Amino acid sequence: MNRFTSLKVFSAVILLVSLSGCGGSANFVSNSASMISDQESSLFRLLLILAGVVFIIVEGGIIYAVVRYRRRRNDTTEPRQVYANGPMEIIWTVIPVVLVVILFVVMLNTMSAVAAPPAGPADINVTVVGHRWWWEFDYPDLGITTANEMVIPANANVKLTLKSVDVIHSFWVPQLAGKTDVVPGQINTMWLTAKRAGDFNGQCAEFCGIEHALMRFKVVAVDKTAFDQWVTNQKKPAPAAQTDLEMQGQNLVIKGACVGCHTIGGASAQGGKVGPNLTHLYSRSTFAGGAYPLNDTNLTNWLKDTQSLKPGNLMTMHVPDKDIQAVLAYLKTLK
Repeated sequence: MNRFTSLKVFSAVILLVSLSGCGGSANFVSNSASMISDQESSLFRLLLILAGVVFIIVEGGIIYAVVRYRRRRNDTTEPRQVYANGPMEIIWTVIPVVLVVILFVVMLNTMSAVAAPPAGPADINVTVVGHRWWWEFDYPDLGITTANEMVIPANANVKLTLKSVDVIHSFWVPQLAGKTDVVPGQINTMWLTAKRAGDFNGQCAEFCGIEHALMRFKVVAVDKTAFDQWVTNQKKPAPAAQTDLEMQGQNLVIKGACVGCHTIGGASAQGGKVGPNLTHLYSRSTFAGGAYPLNDTNLTNWLKDTQSLKPGNLMTMHVPDKDIQAVLAYLKTLK
């Protein structure tokens, strides 16, 4: 491999590594959706610009020195040795100090703006519970519990109370807010205010086990009318099965092992909370901790063998092939 080829390979690797941090709708720098992410993205841009300027100056100086003072062919003369340069030493000491002081002041302002609660009271209260590896969202004032998708009104002050039932997690919605740890035995709080409607992807940001990368969730911001409609629907009990196939599936779910871990409101008052609330499962767009789109194919594969899709999750049982279609038919009624 010649030098030119090596340079191309090196450049391609650097480009790929750089682009690996770019993430479509999760890119809070170019697509922020709240005051908090606006502040954070502004700070990020400033850091990036200053780092770029320093990089250009330093690397430019190195390249200039390498080219200007390289050894010429048949040149045996010893280069002039410089042991001290007072003005230059002062310059390269003072400039970094000034830059650090500027960044320190800007950082303090950003931290103050991000940490400050909103001016008004909370419009919505949500208790967020971290599980390995999924998120539970409880609306205590509304009597609603759901999973992996938190629906909020746009332009509303949302107060989050963060808890964990197992290990340390971290709640992070890049477009809406910074990271806040979710710690067992400790209650943390944070605020969200989405300044526009949209779907905002979130992720556990603290390594919490084998499926940490698949502990995802979504914040869905909608207008007030749509939020009220969502609340009305979520308060309804699970609908009764209508067809023979649905009733067969309902019996399998309600009288089987499912309700030991899952709650289906109106159908199983004694449902468990080890797994997500299934009362309105099909009102959500994802499942399995936000890891997979909720559709017939994915849910069928999940019912057959959860461990093949998300190894290590607590749902170790599987539904026999002969019962898959009945269980699926019933679950699809939970909207």
